[in-house]
Amino acid sequence: MEINMKNYDYLKNQVKYTGFGEGFDDELKSKMAQQPKEFTLSHSTKFGNDEVNSTLNFEKSKTGELYFFNSYEMAMKQAQSEETLKQTFFIGKENNITLKERYNLLNGRAVFKEFNKLEKVGEGEHARFKPTDETYKSWAVVNFKESDAQGNFLTRKVFWDHEKTLEKFPVKELEDAYDKARLTASLEKGNVQKATVVQDGQEVKVSIAANPLNKTFDFYDANMVRMEVKPVQSQKQALGENVAQAETGTLRQDNKKAEKQTTAEDTKPSKAEKAKQRVRVS
Repeated sequence: MEINMKNYDYLKNQVKYTGFGEGFDDELKSKMAQQPKEFTLSHSTKFGNDEVNSTLNFEKSKTGELYFFNSYEMAMKQAQSEETLKQTFFIGKENNITLKERYNLLNGRAVFKEFNKLEKVGEGEHARFKPTDETYKSWAVVNFKESDAQGNFLTRKVFWDHEKTLEKFPVKELEDAYDKARLTASLEKGNVQKATVVQDGQEVKVSIAANPLNKTFDFYDANMVRMEVKPVQSQKQALGENVAQAETGTLRQDNKKAEKQTTAEDTKPSKAEKAKQRVRVS
């Protein structure tokens, strides 16, 4: 049976740009040709040593022949954990969070995205929220302590000027416009990004992750152990204090030398006293 090629191309691209790649083209076309009311596609991948399995849900329109990619269930099994985290994500026309970004969210990290503002439609039990054309940008963070009726963790939005905060840290990549843009974009996707910081005149390789809840960035060493990185202003202040202490020490030494010199000069006999001493001797 022939399929609607425009509908197929749209779904194919939607699946691709949501992060599931291009491996579903033939299977998607085959299932659409069978004209079921709904169907699923299965996807498995790994991020590092963590396993991520997803089930993509498609449903046919109740009033036509078009299919819609409505949602996908994602199950993440971390290598160091026996527990499998599960979450259902719903798909919209715009501003979708990708598979890798969802993985980062379930790992407790945050993602910076553009979202549509919601408008309440209806009242009481019939009330629902409909996306509007007006958008805003914010960080999204999963709240693992709260879930909805379906058992999905709730997501909270956090507003934070992360670029201004990042510029306060001695990150070498910020010195180059291209490297800065790449670093910022990766952090906004919720990635743990490798970078270089300069502390006490030494370059140190680190990993960085955004922490919008605390309005800062977390830094990790080569073994992914949290480490302290002082903002540039704090380092400058510490350097200024060291210089001030050094100058104070030098000034004290100069004062001591001056005091010794003054004492020595005070104890020297004057010319008149020397004359008197010669008179007494003669």
